[in-house]
Amino acid sequence: MKTLVELMEERQKHADELSEVKLKKASIEEKLKSATIGEEELAQLKSDAEELVSKAEELKNKISKLDVEIEEKEDNLNKAAKSIKEVQKGKTQMEYLKTKEAALDFARILMDNEGSSNSARKAWEANLAEKGVTDVNKILPEPVLIAIQNAFNDYDGILNHVTKDPRYAVRVALQTQQAKAKGHQNGKTKKDESFVFIDYTINSAAVYIKYSFEYADLKKDTTGAYFNYVMNELAQGFIRAVERAVVIGDGKNSDDDDKITEIKSIAEETLTQLFDTQEISVDGEFDSTVLETLVKGIDKLAANTTPILVTSKTIARKLKMVKDGEKRYIDPQPFAPISQTGNVIAGYQVYVYDWMEDATNPIIAFADKAYKMIGDDVSADRFEDYDVTMNRRHIELASVLGGRLGQYKSAVKFTKG
Repeated sequence: MKTLVELMEERQKHADELSEVKLKKASIEEKLKSATIGEEELAQLKSDAEELVSKAEELKNKISKLDVEIEEKEDNLNKAAKSIKEVQKGKTQMEYLKTKEAALDFARILMDNEGSSNSARKAWEANLAEKGVTDVNKILPEPVLIAIQNAFNDYDGILNHVTKDPRYAVRVALQTQQAKAKGHQNGKTKKDESFVFIDYTINSAAVYIKYSFEYADLKKDTTGAYFNYVMNELAQGFIRAVERAVVIGDGKNSDDDDKITEIKSIAEETLTQLFDTQEISVDGEFDSTVLETLVKGIDKLAANTTPILVTSKTIARKLKMVKDGEKRYIDPQPFAPISQTGNVIAGYQVYVYDWMEDATNPIIAFADKAYKMIGDDVSADRFEDYDVTMNRRHIELASVLGGRLGQYKSAVKFTKG
């Protein structure tokens, strides 16, 4: 069965042939008007004219039949398009926004309206209306944002073990001396209880990650794979920076323009009421003595919540392979893979990060929910801008964040013994 395009091409071919026949017929008619024409030539011209008339009728019939087929095809396509639109309008979550088509349409509209966010917005809204999308509260295609959302929604790491406060500046007051009731004897003066507090303020500042897409690269990215890859990497890079800043700091000097200033790391914490320390030997194979030292350090946590350990893959493996006095592995699965997310080793929740390999502290332990994050909910707003002079689209993820330990003796820094 021929497609609509093939039918239209065939009709055009016959229409061109008919035009040619008409021109030849008109030429013969002009010659027939000549008074000097001979009988033999006249008979030939009449024969040619009759043949052209017959050819013209044949072509007209073919074109007429093709017109009927084309009309049927167009009618069927219109019905199908109408049916699709009706289905789209009936869907509660606007399925169009979840499709790859939506992402490509969005990228195409951005490219066609470079330099004008207002015209791009209007063009995109018109496209949504055409597709039957009516919920204006959700107007971006999911494939454009899905990588970012997945990175934050499917996250499994230490940031699940911090408290979250939406304020952008928080004052923390900690009582460092516990109140104790006293006995009373007749005739003795009762003493007031003394309370000792420390207080400090957690502030917040912007944390960002950005990337610039070249115009040509975006044009060539017809499947959206390059765009989605970069979006995912931006989200992952944002999270990695915050994780590291919480545990050991971002690794930049204090005067660096890119320093994450308001997320105070546990390793760099100087307020002694917030942490304790414990020496531990991490050279060579670990034995039960190392585990005992680990437990001794973790027991210094004042908080009663679950201890969270952060270390390197190397040390995590050594902990899993500790043997008891009879040379039996203590861990039930000593050779199981070390997960990049969460591990349970020696009964503790352990997280492994590559930046802990060269860290000053081989292990950092903190009490669950003892580290206080303030500001945005460990996620990121997305911004973009088109630079006409450089033909680049700049895309940035940014948040306003701050953080610091928020409980008395809520972390232990293990030092190399």
